[in-house]
Amino acid sequence: MSDSKSKAIAIIRAEHRALGAVINNIKAVLQEVQAGRVAMDFKLFWAMVYYIDAFPDRLHHPKEDDWLFSRITTRTPLADKLIEELQSQHQMEPQALARMRRDLGNYEAGVPGSLEALQTTVASYADFTWKHLRTEESEILPLAEAHLLASDWDAIADAFAQNADPLVGSADNKLFDALFHDIVNRTPAPVSGGLNPHKSGGSKWRCKLAPVSGGHLWRRILVVNSGALGAINR
Repeated sequence: MSDSKSKAIAIIRAEHRALGAVINNIKAVLQEVQAGRVAMDFKLFWAMVYYIDAFPDRLHHPKEDDWLFSRITTRTPLADKLIEELQSQHQMEPQALARMRRDLGNYEAGVPGSLEALQTTVASYADFTWKHLRTEESEILPLAEAHLLASDWDAIADAFAQNADPLVGSADNKLFDALFHDIVNRTPAPVSGGLNPHKSGGSKWRCKLAPVSGGHLWRRILVVNSGALGAINR
């Protein structure tokens, strides 16, 4: 595998796992709250909802649409219908997240039954997102590997590397990186055992920084026993 190809695919997968990690964290926090083991931290929860909304919308999806998907469609028609469906799903996400914000606001306001409604909405969104990510990783990336040229991978890697490189990354990238780490630090044990191995509690998955090929590029790599990666790959 060429350096550019491996770099691009590694960053795409790392971003998927960062997104999946926060979604799993949302589900785990709700489970702990309903069980009465932790108090609801609304500031943390709103931060997580903001992350899963704004990170894909500002950084991840635009790079997929403008670089990965567009390059694939120029090389082969085999992915046209699949890409059309994935882009349609990108457009559906704001409505799903609006429902999540509505239910979260109702819960914060003390509306009866709103916690259960929020759990249902979150579970539906998580299933939707994991199916979307699995399709990209199990169908789109193999098509890309089969049909894209080295020059395509160079362009895609350069585009996605801007999300990963702290020297050239945008203000948005720095914001989301700081937000991710804040979510890790604010999540209470035992939920945080998955996000932060230095906190007490069980660990379903953990987050660490690891180098993506290129040396200076650092992305979050999630080492998973169950949860985000397991959901994407099952």
